[in-house]
Amino acid sequence: MLSRCRPLLGTFVEISAGGEAAIERAYAAVERVHRLMSAHEPESDVSRINRFAHRVSVEVDDWTVAVLRRAQFWSQQSDGAFDVVRAGKLALAGGYLPRPADQPEAQAGNWAELQLDGNTVRLAKAACVDVGGIAKGFAVDRAVEALRSCGADYGLINAGGDLAGFGREWRAAIPHGHTRREIVELIVRDDAVATSGLLPDGTGSHLPDRDATYLSASVRAPTCIDADALVKVLISRSDRASHCLSLVGGDGLVITRSGSIETIERLAA
Repeated sequence: MLSRCRPLLGTFVEISAGGEAAIERAYAAVERVHRLMSAHEPESDVSRINRFAHRVSVEVDDWTVAVLRRAQFWSQQSDGAFDVVRAGKLALAGGYLPRPADQPEAQAGNWAELQLDGNTVRLAKAACVDVGGIAKGFAVDRAVEALRSCGADYGLINAGGDLAGFGREWRAAIPHGHTRREIVELIVRDDAVATSGLLPDGTGSHLPDRDATYLSASVRAPTCIDADALVKVLISRSDRASHCLSLVGGDGLVITRSGSIETIERLAA
């Protein structure tokens, strides 16, 4: 088995599989997501949306559309606990995202002001869309797809805590967010796990809503895009968390600041 690690998506992406060609194909998929959806790339789809979509329709790639549509779905199902428009506005105000000279101040307050029509995007008001809370999971899924398309019998992709594995059992360690001591071990096989944590002061630029009693949250789901989005719903202690988990057959757990582990159950079928 070969393992490679590269800086992408604002983190380190590690890919393990049986052959170099398959790993390169997987990295190509991750790099495509980075080019299309990083708010730090001036000509990415997301950057063009933030600069121009309040004035004109902006045409974007199929992959960007897929991420934005899934983001809208989870915004609706979570009653806004997951929201790429509100998250972007807060990240911009906090200095966590760049604002080019031709990008206006964000005015749009929530996801409902993001409008999709085929492959075009419009904003009802000037906004800062930030898909960092879901695009990383999408990239992991596309990397898995790329490995499989190359005939890989097994593989693991870990993008800064968003991971998916197939073909064999893979160990996923969930650490204490501050000490990095392993607290929980999950076994991943043909599914995905995403984890998000808070900083020691209880903040997190990527988490506009969070419960300060939580240290981190993790979600296991069939796809990493859904696990990535739903972990933000869990850490906000949204009363829609169980509902959202039930929609994809997911499971969740949170680690509290006291070190206890709480499971978040999906709704019964």
